Amino acid sequence: MEDLEPGLIIDDRYEVRRQLGRGGMSTIYEVEHRYTTRRLALKVLNATYASHAVARRQLLDEARALGAVRHPYVIEVHDAGFDGSRVYVVTELLEGRSLDGLLAARGRLAWSEVARVARHVTIALAASHGVGVLHRDVKPSNVMIVRGVQGELSKLLDFGVAALPRAPGEAASAGAEMLVGTPEYMSPEQLRGDAIDARSDLYALGITMFECLQGEVPMPGGLDVAHQRASVPSLPPVSMVCDDVPKALADIVDRLLHPVAAFRFPSARSLLDALDASGLCRTPTRFLDDAPPEAVAGRPTASGRRPGQGEAEPAGAARRRSARAYYQTPLRVMTAAGAVIDGRSEDISSGGMLVIAGTPLPEGERVVVRFALPASGNMVQCSAVVNWSRHRAATQRGRAAFGLAFVDAPPAMTEAIARYAELMQREG
Repeated sequence: MEDLEPGLIIDDRYEVRRQLGRGGMSTIYEVEHRYTTRRLALKVLNATYASHAVARRQLLDEARALGAVRHPYVIEVHDAGFDGSRVYVVTELLEGRSLDGLLAARGRLAWSEVARVARHVTIALAASHGVGVLHRDVKPSNVMIVRGVQGELSKLLDFGVAALPRAPGEAASAGAEMLVGTPEYMSPEQLRGDAIDARSDLYALGITMFECLQGEVPMPGGLDVAHQRASVPSLPPVSMVCDDVPKALADIVDRLLHPVAAFRFPSARSLLDALDASGLCRTPTRFLDDAPPEAVAGRPTASGRRPGQGEAEPAGAARRRSARAYYQTPLRVMTAAGAVIDGRSEDISSGGMLVIAGTPLPEGERVVVRFALPASGNMVQCSAVVNWSRHRAATQRGRAAFGLAFVDAPPAMTEAIARYAELMQREG
């Protein structure tokens, strides 16, 4: 089963526009409903798993989990079904910034931003746990910042390995007995293969908060290191590695990361009460404003303050002259030396784009970038130059971020991007 080509009709009603992202088991596409013209996201299994019974059931279980939760802070499911041998799930199309991408570009986030995002994710987990659904893979790449009626909000997504409640006599959900999730964010009991409950999701949220505050997970290195963590008495207190974090927030994260589940918050509701009582979640996040995406929140600025506490520091590039809009799409960067780097964009303007990838590029390097245009999904190719670059400390994912400035871009390409950016700003 090959990638879905633009224009292909799925189940007589979803027209494929472009690819949004590709994982190990599945690929997500932007589609348009033929009758309502609504833009949505469609997930299908990759060729290797297309006929795999457990993978097919797991994808449908994801739709069941999302249908059970239904909350403003959780991605909304619209449909699921079969198109011949192809299993698919349709969700709302989220347009914004991923928490993972923000970390790659900024290095770390201000504590007020972390508190606000954590509150939204906690509410999402409370809704999930309330209907018996365990997410089992809470991490920055599964959190999206989008615009809402009352400002920015964080949405929890990708319930692909979620555990669902079972009726008496019902078989376990797909993968229920397997070690699933991302090792660096798993709780000690999850790593040991013990029974888990809501407190395991809260531990993963604690790791996510630690990473946002400090810039790195407490113990990077994948499954081997994570298994060592399963027997470590405790992780370093937040106050030891982040001296600018308020004590109330540091205490909350430390409690979330206690190696013994009984000493953590007993539920997402109790965590939410603690976050609200701290008074630290009142400042709205402003991740989606038209500001330089390359602002670095982690190094002290010339005034001595850290970005995110009153000012931001651009990492080697001036504020863009043209309007930008958040835009996630897979892309390929080709260097003059013949290297090929696959990554994704986080935002775009008629002058350039922000790229998230596994390999950094040096400032000033001339490259060629290939990606799908907004709206039409047509593939384009353009010369560009790296005008800033940032590489995070090595992790299992090895994230890097760099900004590309288009060089001699075709007018049709820049006009299409400018129209999209203008439309997105009006809608925002």
